Amino acid sequence: MNILTCAAVALALVAPAAAEEAEILISPGATQALDFGAWCDEIARYPADRCAEALPDDKSAYDRYAESVNLFENEKIARDESRRIEAERVDRMGDVTPDQTRGSAFGR
Repeated sequence: MNILTCAAVALALVAPAAAEEAEILISPGATQALDFGAWCDEIARYPADRCAEALPDDKSAYDRYAESVNLFENEKIARDESRRIEAERVDRMGDVTPDQTRGSAFGR
């Protein structure tokens, strides 16, 4: 899943609660931990007085956003670890000596 797809999923989770009132944007630094105030101001771009009110619908939209970001981060960590393990395996394949290949298709 590429970054644009993940951003679209995060947007789809957040948008229904507030789509008619504000444009919701996923910023490039969205993977950093944001509190409700920062999310309300920087991501949802709601007016300051609305952010101060902290409406229940806004809080649930924030919770869905935070959950989607956490899910994305966990998937990315797992994917990066898998790639690291695969790279280590490929790097070790280069450590084969000529003695190890005698009698095989490689050491004819």
